Amino acid sequence: MKNKLAVVLLAALLVFSAGPFEAQAAKQFSGIDTHWAKNEIMYLSERNIIGGYPDGSFKPNQPITRAQASAMLIKALKIPLTENTSVQFKDVAKTSPYYQILATVNEKGIMRGDNGFMRPGEQTSRAQMAAILRRAYDMPLDKQPTFIDVTPAHWAYQDINGIAKQRIAGGSKGKYMPSESVTRAQFSAFLVRAMDDSMKLSDYHSYVSQKGKTVEQNGSMYTVASGEHPYKLIKKNRKSGAEEVVMSTYDAPRDDTFQVFLLPGFQLVLYNEDIFIPYWYSVGEMSELPISYGLMKITTTGQNLTLMNQPSGFTFRNMFIWNDRIFYTNEKNKERYFDNTFNPDKWLDDPLVLYSTAMDGTDQREEYSFEARVIFDDVRFSPKHAQVSQNNSSVLYDHSTLYYFNKRGVYKYSLLDDTTSRILNVTAKDMKVTDTQLIVTDSHGKKHVLKK
Repeated sequence: MKNKLAVVLLAALLVFSAGPFEAQAAKQFSGIDTHWAKNEIMYLSERNIIGGYPDGSFKPNQPITRAQASAMLIKALKIPLTENTSVQFKDVAKTSPYYQILATVNEKGIMRGDNGFMRPGEQTSRAQMAAILRRAYDMPLDKQPTFIDVTPAHWAYQDINGIAKQRIAGGSKGKYMPSESVTRAQFSAFLVRAMDDSMKLSDYHSYVSQKGKTVEQNGSMYTVASGEHPYKLIKKNRKSGAEEVVMSTYDAPRDDTFQVFLLPGFQLVLYNEDIFIPYWYSVGEMSELPISYGLMKITTTGQNLTLMNQPSGFTFRNMFIWNDRIFYTNEKNKERYFDNTFNPDKWLDDPLVLYSTAMDGTDQREEYSFEARVIFDDVRFSPKHAQVSQNNSSVLYDHSTLYYFNKRGVYKYSLLDDTTSRILNVTAKDMKVTDTQLIVTDSHGKKHVLKK
């Protein structure tokens, strides 16, 4: 009885918002003259894809339902309605004016129900909208991280990245807000951008960097190749295997100090079309150990090589880029010089401060203080040298989370909400992440796998 009543009420509501296929001329809606989506709303109205209410309003800020979104997509894609379908829904009667529409989008795989329920009156979330539009317009899935609040563990992660890469959605202040409901205006804008390339956003922008010895984007892999000096930053096409040199050690300008700009094992940070590379700004000529560190950047096409003024220094380490800011750590209240006497197997925790700056190195902010084990990535000239580099193996960034370990256990710190929690009570010596797991190796060599 409740389902039948819901269908009747829903049908009545949707007739007011726009009947499924009623013919109507484009008109000016009241209350949208200064609205940000006025052009997109009128674009759809002129094509009889969307309608207003009997009082002449459009109500752009009202959430759009799954049935309303389905009706708009059927019209926009000019999909013939399925005839004589045997599809049955537990919550949509065959006499509903939206039955054929919902049956059609269901059969086309554009919008799917659960266990026989199509949920026509349910508000459409921004995550659902991304999946619906991506499927409707056959856009590719995309693994490149885009928004700070959508991690690889999210069910619509690749859908959301996919429509962002196609310049359909841009988010706000680095966030996509996947669980929020889509308004009639927002859906209108997203749909118009999917329909018409000239209406798309001007460019694509990711707010989450990728960090590693090898990073990948748009079918290309970047890494510092091993081999004879001079070392080179290589770009490799994953499909063809073709390689090209982005830069070599000799491309960087030098001063009178002994500097090292590239070594195999250097951690690269890829952010949109720029590759950021921490380098050894000053190296002891006798010890061949790094004394001070700097940061350079170059485009993925090998242009505009820049040695940045900030961040830099004796204790500049553990760099990441997130939401258009550079994050890095410094040792607190000291500047230790590491030499050949440094023993990474001896337990030592260092108090670190996490800072962030604007992309040009200005506007420094103190974000967080913590302790991490003094252990470094294995980047060195030869096995005889001490293992001291710009990156602590005990500090790891993953999307919007900072993981670290010390003698008390393994911790995670959220860049999104500034919360900290201990997630493992073991003595760790290494860790790595996948899309869904954090894998910690303890001091005895045992691996601990935690779901993210």
